[in-house]
Amino acid sequence: MNFEDWFPLYLQITDSLKINRMADYESSILLRKFIHNSDEIIEPYRGRNAFIVGNGKNLKNVLGTISGGYVIVADSAIETYNRLYGNPDMIVTDLDGNMDSIIDAYNNGSFVFVHAHGDNMPAITKYAKYFSRGIATTQYIPMKYLYNYGGFSDGDRSAFLADHLGAPHITLLGFDFKNVNMKPNYDQAAVSRKKIKLLWAEYLLGYLAKSRGTSMSTGDIIEI
Repeated sequence: MNFEDWFPLYLQITDSLKINRMADYESSILLRKFIHNSDEIIEPYRGRNAFIVGNGKNLKNVLGTISGGYVIVADSAIETYNRLYGNPDMIVTDLDGNMDSIIDAYNNGSFVFVHAHGDNMPAITKYAKYFSRGIATTQYIPMKYLYNYGGFSDGDRSAFLADHLGAPHITLLGFDFKNVNMKPNYDQAAVSRKKIKLLWAEYLLGYLAKSRGTSMSTGDIIEI
């Protein structure tokens, strides 16, 4: 996705969630201090089919359908995927998933895309040093060694990454846009915010499908 196409969407998303865009910028600059690699290291995956793994409640029922492509796991799904299938090819994270599992997968060969946004600067300071061979991403303005493929949350950013790599087919597993899958101790404001993010994720994936000349299917297994 071209940044010129992404930025108007980003402005709408950040307005709807009252996100501080300058904090997104500051977080991006911070991340570049820890990770500064070219994304050419993932070129061997170009042109291959992609499976995107999210953390929906239906995840365990559909993981067995993965065959004949590479796997990108959104960080909240890493525990389930790792327990059943080992290390994925790639992990997309804003550093709020199970960090022990993500670090272990990274040390065992998974490519990790570490994302910067205004709310995760403390996590970047704490964890980014463990991913020196990773790839840094932002939802704000890209710059050298800081990439913006499009997308906002870990799941939809994974799909935009696969599209960037020219995946002929992108299959989404464990995606649920209606039900919030959060720990019980989250307050109602956080749940409401998550619901808005899910609406945006669904919209962005539909947008991506349309840009690919198709439409997004529905069900436990989603094709775009």
